Amino acid sequence: MEEINNKEKNGVLILNKPIGMTSHDLVNVVRKLFDIKKVGHTGTLDPDAQGVMIVALGRATKFIRFFSDTNKTYHAQVLFGNETDTYDISGKIITSKEPDFSVTSLKDSLVSFVGKIMQQPPIYSALKKDGKHYYEYARQGIQIDIPRREVEIFNIQLLDAEVPFLADIRVECSSGTYIRSLCHDIGLSLNTYACMGKLERTAVGRFDIEQALDINDLVKMSLPQRMELLLSVDDFLPSYRSVQSNARGDRFIKNGNKLFQWNAIDSFENYRDREPLKIYDSQRHFIGMGRYNQIENFVYPLKMF
Repeated sequence: MEEINNKEKNGVLILNKPIGMTSHDLVNVVRKLFDIKKVGHTGTLDPDAQGVMIVALGRATKFIRFFSDTNKTYHAQVLFGNETDTYDISGKIITSKEPDFSVTSLKDSLVSFVGKIMQQPPIYSALKKDGKHYYEYARQGIQIDIPRREVEIFNIQLLDAEVPFLADIRVECSSGTYIRSLCHDIGLSLNTYACMGKLERTAVGRFDIEQALDINDLVKMSLPQRMELLLSVDDFLPSYRSVQSNARGDRFIKNGNKLFQWNAIDSFENYRDREPLKIYDSQRHFIGMGRYNQIENFVYPLKMF
């Protein structure tokens, strides 16, 4: 069998993380299956959650920051009556209150969260303070100030409910939204407490659960078969506009130099100042990400593939 060089192992996988596996565990499995060290993901999923994870390999990891800021869709279960230290059902119960609200009140509550909101992440999270994860402080019993962050909820749909004890919801939201915090806050808005039960991430951007690969299926494949499943980096950058160099510009931009109008095929006329752009060479091969400088009218490279 022909050996596959590590230089060829560059691309992106859409995986369905199973319940019970950490995001770090999933990355380690991919490392072993592709025999490559450089593997990363675009967004953590809690061990008790399942669903879509985008995993990048090799040189594709350079571009994680460009496609990690992507809207996400979740199917979540809200359990009313208890507040836990982790904001989900796996945590220790801190306080309880018998829930008492109507379906109408529940629907009104969900609607009130649509839009831009300030959200406080749970202390049991992978966010960092002074180089240390929040969950490390929590495990040591150290109280820290957790700043609220602006996130956006685009849509919340009530799928099913057993009022006033539980509700199944579908949430479309911006990257960085904590569904555990959302469930907690929904409880408070209904004059009770709540925590998150089941959670499934059903989509990341335009990539949904139907396209996600089961990790167990990946294990059964040969390395060449796995390589066939790798998607190109620019498939995951649909929201960015692009600029293409001409034959003269290829040498300049591939060496990390600026791309001017005279060595580009595309007109710079409609680009916004500081707009991030996908860069393609004259043969339409993706070669990296750049940013437009409107004052001096050039594109400078940010990350080269």
